[in-house]
Amino acid sequence: MKRRKKPANPAPEELRAEAAVNEILGSRRVGYDDQTENNMVDFLLDPVLDGGGPRVALEVSSTVDPNRQKLWHGLNHQYDQPVPGLQGDWIVEFTTGTPLKKISEPLAALLARQEQANLDTIGLNGWDDSTPDGRLPTPEHAQDLKELARLRIVRAVRIRSDKALGRIFPTQMTFATAPSTAEIISPYVDAFFASKGENKAKKLARHPDREGHLFLWADRSHHAIKMSLSQGFVPTDSPNVPAQVHTVWLGSFHSDRVFRWTRSTWSILEVTSWREQKPGTPA
Repeated sequence: MKRRKKPANPAPEELRAEAAVNEILGSRRVGYDDQTENNMVDFLLDPVLDGGGPRVALEVSSTVDPNRQKLWHGLNHQYDQPVPGLQGDWIVEFTTGTPLKKISEPLAALLARQEQANLDTIGLNGWDDSTPDGRLPTPEHAQDLKELARLRIVRAVRIRSDKALGRIFPTQMTFATAPSTAEIISPYVDAFFASKGENKAKKLARHPDREGHLFLWADRSHHAIKMSLSQGFVPTDSPNVPAQVHTVWLGSFHSDRVFRWTRSTWSILEVTSWREQKPGTPA
């Protein structure tokens, strides 16, 4: 006899999306994907009041870079306490290729050497480094720069404070731009459906008696989406959405607002529950 899968709870980002949709539509959960069956939709939502709104099948997805997400999960665990041997606090810029477990001791030793040399910055970009303009780094500092590159770290900056405890505050550079228009929004949704959105549409099609809703989380590097939400820039075009999808929601982990497209127009809505439930993964 085939063994039944153990039920699982929704992921935090799924719960966050569900909370937004329930708040705005005045709905509540009547079912969810507990991972015990294949091809279940993430949530089934009904109006709290009879006749108060649509019955919804909701799928939640994202364009979050899995390598970046894996990096941040590791960073949150690795650097949640002060680092032995460090006197100051440091902001360290990691990359998705940084082997976190292997570099913890070499990184601490590297930063300790910077403290001993009374240096506050070390970076692979010239403007991020302590080497004076127009000069070459000392042989010792040149070796530390090579070590920084080997560890796949871009830079480290010391925070001088009397309250420093020897902590490492991780960050990661993103190279996205933030244009002051909403022209990126519909093409962003189009790109999702062209890549991995087909399966989401198929799952929603299994519930023809409900409105099919897709909630899409934007990757944290897409600052243009955050900027458009914060400035209230509403798209004037429409995405190319499969017929099974009635409504598209587009959210940013950096904003308390969300885009909603309902087959006719875009709008921007406030989500008050997000002001109390901030995401746990750093940007």
